[in-house]
Amino acid sequence: MSQFAINLLFVGGSFALYIGIAIWARAGSTSDFYVAGGGVHPITNGAAIGADWMSAASFISMAGLIAAGGYANSTFLMGWTGGYVLLAMLLAPYLRKFGKFTVPEFIGDRFYSKNARLVAVICLIVASVTYVIGQMAGAGVAF
Repeated sequence: MSQFAINLLFVGGSFALYIGIAIWARAGSTSDFYVAGGGVHPITNGAAIGADWMSAASFISMAGLIAAGGYANSTFLMGWTGGYVLLAMLLAPYLRKFGKFTVPEFIGDRFYSKNARLVAVICLIVASVTYVIGQMAGAGVAF
């Protein structure tokens, strides 16, 4: 069997497995999709949020910033961590209370404005792309 055939077999098998899992675990509602129907224990959820913070973007960029600029740049690390905690503590309860799952959805409904929602979506896309660039750069360094 050629290498190309083996690659197709593994890629095709992976896709079939993922599609099968998606069909088997299909979410019945928006709540099931975004928050697992409320069935995730708070400790497990907190661990997942912590793991999201401890990513390649955090470790490589912050370590590089401190190494390049010295001890004075450790304030960026404090701001990065503190901002993450403040966001979780100050925004998440309002999202939950308001019954919304995404920040743009919350902002649009809170301020009764489709324009505010559009601005929130644009900000979210810019922040996400910036974060993903750091993640991919970290993956490139690691592998």
